[in-house]
Amino acid sequence: MMNKSVLSKTGLALAVVLFVSFIIVVNENLRSFRVDLTEDKLYTLSEGTQNILSGLQEPITLRLYYAERVAQALPAVKSYGQRVQELLREYQRASGGMIRLKIIDPVPYSNDEHRADQYGLQSIPIEGEEDPLYFGLAGTNLLNGLEIIRFFQPEKEDTLEYDLTRLIFQLSDVQRKNIGVLSSLSLDGEQYDPLKGEVISDAGSKPWPVMDQLRMMFDVSMLPDDIRRIPTSLDVLMVIHPKSLTDSTLYAIDQYVLSGGKLITFVDPFAEVDVPEKDPENPMAALTAQRGSNMPELFNAWGFERDGQFVVADRKFARKVDFGARTGNEPIDYVLWLGLNDGSLNMSEKITSRLKRINVATSGFFKQLDGATTQMTPLVSSSDEAMLVDKRVVQFRNDPVGLLTRYEAGTKQYPLAVRVTGDVKTAFPDGAKNNMGDLQKMPDHLDMANEPIDIIAVADVDMIDDQFWVQVQDFYGQDLAFNTSNNLDFVYNAIEDLTGTDGLISVRSRAGFSRPFILVNEIEREAERRYRATERELEQRLQDTEQKIARMQVQRSGTGEQILTAEQQKEINEARLLAERTEAELRTVKGNLRQDLDALEAVVKFVNIGVVPILVGILALITGWLRLRKRTHGRFNVNKTGS
Repeated sequence: MMNKSVLSKTGLALAVVLFVSFIIVVNENLRSFRVDLTEDKLYTLSEGTQNILSGLQEPITLRLYYAERVAQALPAVKSYGQRVQELLREYQRASGGMIRLKIIDPVPYSNDEHRADQYGLQSIPIEGEEDPLYFGLAGTNLLNGLEIIRFFQPEKEDTLEYDLTRLIFQLSDVQRKNIGVLSSLSLDGEQYDPLKGEVISDAGSKPWPVMDQLRMMFDVSMLPDDIRRIPTSLDVLMVIHPKSLTDSTLYAIDQYVLSGGKLITFVDPFAEVDVPEKDPENPMAALTAQRGSNMPELFNAWGFERDGQFVVADRKFARKVDFGARTGNEPIDYVLWLGLNDGSLNMSEKITSRLKRINVATSGFFKQLDGATTQMTPLVSSSDEAMLVDKRVVQFRNDPVGLLTRYEAGTKQYPLAVRVTGDVKTAFPDGAKNNMGDLQKMPDHLDMANEPIDIIAVADVDMIDDQFWVQVQDFYGQDLAFNTSNNLDFVYNAIEDLTGTDGLISVRSRAGFSRPFILVNEIEREAERRYRATERELEQRLQDTEQKIARMQVQRSGTGEQILTAEQQKEINEARLLAERTEAELRTVKGNLRQDLDALEAVVKFVNIGVVPILVGILALITGWLRLRKRTHGRFNVNKTGS
């Protein structure tokens, strides 16, 4: 027995020694070895990042300022700090020595802290801690170029790789593309001083956020809306909300495209963002003002058209919108504002293949013309349950609840954004009129395209308005932007794909760390649809009853309750009882809807949080019971044999 005990202890000691040795060997020799088992390879650098890193010709220095000792008080920040450091080390390894990484803990009143402030990094006070928390990045190149991430927000983990790669891309020596923007909207602001960062007068306006974002990646120039020749130096021309362009400008666009120029255009049957000025003397002027845009001459020559009468409603992709008192101060499915996801984005096109969500508002749609010589490829489409709504309904009497209640699912998908390629002829074979009113051709006029045209058309202008793709929050006195959709990514991807540069397409299109409950959302939508119909009926009955009571009170012969006849009083009392019962039923319907949604949420939480521990517990009990049974059975057999 003693020998057996000694052998057991010796074996255990050897096992511990071997285990420790194994850990030391692995830690020293396989430190860089990793296995990414996530479905979308979330912890592996994307192809776009690797291409940018391998293409670096000059070194870039990244300085991560991270007050680790302060971050200990914030578990979420501490965990995210580890994630950021690991990813930066991945960048360093993949760059072949072109990324120089320095991780700095800025001690208060030190030169490091002073330099972090000079770079413009954010320091935030932490309750219970004497020192502020630094958690930002400064990148520099040999030309003293500087790009920073002021503070790493854990909430922005989904875009961490994109933010880092974009910073490196901006510091690299990659030649920027030239983008020209032509628009009837004040995209670049009015009376705005970019040096002071402020609007000079009350009549002015700031540039749209989309312009700031475009300028971070490209060289952007604004073009006058009466331009007569598009510069050939442009890599991409963007025409946004073209209203009443002259023939000479349309002719210039025509010739630019036929000569091989790339075009992205945003047109709209009803642009909500194009708000007309109100005229106190003529209130109807704003109501009837033109808010649509189109280029039918060019589109027809290119083999397609944007429908001019209807906008697309889609119950399946409707966004929740709160219209205040009009919807009982509760958000409802607004069928004209769509949050389009996987099922509506073309997975075969690089531009949209990995985007997750595109938001549009009162969007139009495109149709290919019979006999077209071009190919029209949908990039973004509605669901096959969409229906069309006359744009005048939206323009003159928009009723979100009525649109939802009267919604009738269709059977057809409508292309909302398309790519058109192929051989085309000019839309202006005789040229365009000059200032003298005479038709005139350009000296290098083209009747046919030099090569198959390649353009992208979007039937919605509102999608580039910031309210449909970004949300800005105040973070210790600084504006911090969170993207709420991939609308801006769509624009970036379209530019890069048209110009033949992969750029950051694969990086910005990466899957997020958060996963929506698609089935749960579908169940919620169906439950709400049932209750909304009942709610609408009860609200209508309540409204009819209240109107009936009001009419009876007006029709009585005098004033005061005492002059009503017994029959009139009885009828009013019955109507009031009906109104009270209807109100009670309405409250019950709303309560049931809330209860059903809460119950569904509770079940989902239980399945996600509780099921696995319970299964593990049951498995442990079964295993323990089996071992106990086996041991008892063994003792019984020993006793039986011994006896």
